[in-house]
Amino acid sequence: MLPINRPVRLVTKDGRTFRGRRLNEDTHTVQIIDDQERLLSLTKADLKSYELGKTSPMPPAGSTLSGDDIADLIAYLLTLKGQ
Repeated sequence: MLPINRPVRLVTKDGRTFRGRRLNEDTHTVQIIDDQERLLSLTKADLKSYELGKTSPMPPAGSTLSGDDIADLIAYLLTLKGQ
C-alpha cells in the first residue's frame, strides 16, 4: 500500500470525524476521499487528531478467491495494459 493511499481518520477541533483515503498532503493541508467518494480538504491546524491506517481496508485476495480465480484475475488485468 502506497503511503499516500493509506486510510485515515481525522478529527477536527470541533469534534467532527472524517474517514477516507489520503489523496494528497502538504505542510498545511490534507486532502482525502471520504467513504462517500467526496473530496475533502482540511487544514491541519484545525485537526485535533490525524491517524494513518497501517493496513489496507481490503481483505486479502486469498481469503475470498481461489488460486485459480487469482490467476484468472491477473491474466485479465494483463490484457488491459495499454488501454
